[in-house]
Amino acid sequence: MSATALKIIAVICMTLDHLSTYLGAPLPLRYIGRIAAVIFFFCAAESAVHTHDRKKYLLRLYKMSLLMTALSVVVPFILNGWFPDKSFLPPENNIFTELLPGVWIIDILESTKQDPARRKKRLRNFILYQLATIPICMALIMLIGDTLHVPDQVLGWPLGSIFISEGNLWLTLMIPLFYALRGSKKKLTIGYTAYCAVYALITVPQLPARFCRFIVVRAPQLHDLLTNVISLLGFNPREQSLSLTESLLQYNFQSFMILALPLLLLYNGERGKGHKNFFYVYYPAHIYVLYVISHFLPA
Repeated sequence: MSATALKIIAVICMTLDHLSTYLGAPLPLRYIGRIAAVIFFFCAAESAVHTHDRKKYLLRLYKMSLLMTALSVVVPFILNGWFPDKSFLPPENNIFTELLPGVWIIDILESTKQDPARRKKRLRNFILYQLATIPICMALIMLIGDTLHVPDQVLGWPLGSIFISEGNLWLTLMIPLFYALRGSKKKLTIGYTAYCAVYALITVPQLPARFCRFIVVRAPQLHDLLTNVISLLGFNPREQSLSLTESLLQYNFQSFMILALPLLLLYNGERGKGHKNFFYVYYPAHIYVLYVISHFLPA
């Protein structure tokens, strides 16, 4: 199966996912939707290796991230002016905020294969920059957060931060993981299965939130610090306690991303027909069509 074929499957799964997100379609469609981002991440890792110009590829991802950021501010602003009786909150979909830092890491690793000293320096600079995005984002929130009336997360999107993205840190790191596992279906099967298992064992029992509550009860003064750290690591420290079944099927269903593995194993290493522009156009188009429709459906 070519990369294009995989992306078409991902687009279908993504659309089903967003039909549930925006229009209230049955929740199991979101389980299917967990396949979409995985395939896009896998294809991004492949593209980062095979593209003729990774810098141009990174710039394209960044431009798309900025476009999605601008749309999340401008579209609700316009619609709130046209329809003052409704409340248009910004959608929080921007997969490019995950693709960008993930491919950025691959660019560092791929372009410094023959120069360990340069690789070490670039990785160090990348980590320092990523850590710096945290206080920068906090400053933006304090300075213009109330003025723009957008989620705090959106203000951090233009920074290319691995901590402040549509998903979370661990999902973004899936991209360089696919880079490390490429070239061997055995490695891909074992590595990706292990990744999904660890992710499920952390999220489904809600370990971060339970750990946070355990510590805060004993040291209330650590509440703000601990919740902020856990949030930056990509977990929700405030989620309510649920049974394992409720957690898996109602809240932490990201674990269903394991369903993408059989499709990834069918990849034949070929690009396919491409249709690159279609995927870049379809992503924002379908989100905002569904977003607008969702506000005019009967309650």
